[in-house]
Order: sequence, then C-alpha cells, then structure tokens
Amino acid sequence: MKKFTMILIGLLLVISAFNVAVAQQMKIAYVNSDRILAEFDEAKEAQSKLDIEAKKMENEYRGMLTTLDSLSRDYERQKMIMSETRRQTKENEIGQLQQSIQRYQVEKLGPEGEIYRKQAELVGPVLEKIKSVIEKVGKENKYDYIFDTVAGNILYAEPVHDLTDKVLYELKRND
Repeated sequence: MKKFTMILIGLLLVISAFNVAVAQQMKIAYVNSDRILAEFDEAKEAQSKLDIEAKKMENEYRGMLTTLDSLSRDYERQKMIMSETRRQTKENEIGQLQQSIQRYQVEKLGPEGEIYRKQAELVGPVLEKIKSVIEKVGKENKYDYIFDTVAGNILYAEPVHDLTDKVLYELKRND
C-alpha cells in the first residue's frame, strides 16, 4: 500500500510539474473592446449612423403612441354623446392604430426587426474587421489566447498583457 501511495504521489508531482511547464509557455493577453469601439473612427461612424436610424424609428413610434393616446382620450371624453355608429367607427380606428403600433414594434424594433438588420449592416463589417486585426496581432505576437475584458470574466490582469493599443494601432494604420 505504501508503494502504491508513493507511486501516486510521484505521478501527481510529475503531472503538476508538466502543467507548470505548459502554463509557463502559454501566452495569454486581453483587449478592451469598449475602448476599441470608442476610439476606432470607423466604429464610431457606424454607431452614429445606427443611432440616427434608431432615433428616427423611435420618433415615429412615439408619434404613433401620441396619436393613439389622443384618440383614446377623445373617445373616452365623447363616447357618451356619440351615436352607436360613430362609437363603433372610433373604436375600430383605435383598434387599427393599436395593431399598427404592434406591427411596427415587431417589424422595426423587434428581435428580427429592421433596427437589428441595420445594426448588422452597419456595425457587422466593423466588428469583423476588429476581429481579424485581433487575430492578426495574436498570431504575430504568438499569443495562445486573447480575452476581452468586457465580455469575459477577467478579474485581474497585468497591464503588460493588454493588447488594446496594438489592436487600435493596426486598425488605424490599415485605414
């Protein structure tokens, strides 16, 4: 039994020594994608265009809601003095506007709506460009892993491993 325990301890020591040797050879770095997006002109321009589109859609949506609110208040105020026919007409008008608003939400603002398609159209190519530059910097500098401080769970990292400046330099150099 003692011999088995000694062999097991020896095996564990060899495995942990191997793990330490592998870990020492591994190169790991990180980037801050928020900073890249904030400082890369192409990303700022794409986001600005997307913000303009989103603002237009939001204003149109709010206008529809304001119209609905106005119609509903007018209806509630006057429904007691309206004829049955006029009341039905107003209720139909309100119902149609409510359906239009719901359709607008789905078609423009929903998960598969126009705003997300516009985002993919405007921001997607920029994100692909950033990703390819991160890969280029990683390969050139022989990194095994590059993490994102924004998307990942990096709780601490030495600033020497931050590749954000290198990525920004490459992005700006390629413009």
